[in-house]
Amino acid sequence: MASCANLVVNITFNPPEIVVIGPVKDTTIQKLEQIVPQVCTTSPGQKGIGRFQKMDTPPHWFCRLSSHYCNEEMGQTQIMLKVMDCLEDEGGWKLKASNAINHDETKVTYKFFFSQKL
Repeated sequence: MASCANLVVNITFNPPEIVVIGPVKDTTIQKLEQIVPQVCTTSPGQKGIGRFQKMDTPPHWFCRLSSHYCNEEMGQTQIMLKVMDCLEDEGGWKLKASNAINHDETKVTYKFFFSQKL
């Protein structure tokens, strides 16, 4: 019987913040650093680099794109799709469940649960 690994990704808007909790490859994080800033709906010329930081307590990766914005019509959906595509392509992660929490009228967090057969 094959065992499974689990991964949780939290994406909060706006500004975009991404938290990745679980056994993700360094190459996947590097790919996310390249992709995510490009799909934000920030004004042209203001697309900075999004660097993930490895945090120790609890162990996770964290990225905050302070100078970026993602509108509800396209930007938020594009980031979510790019993150899911990257995790599936780079590590074979499959989306199993999701959840959304509204903090107030402008801030929302999406939580995605992935699994991977080992």
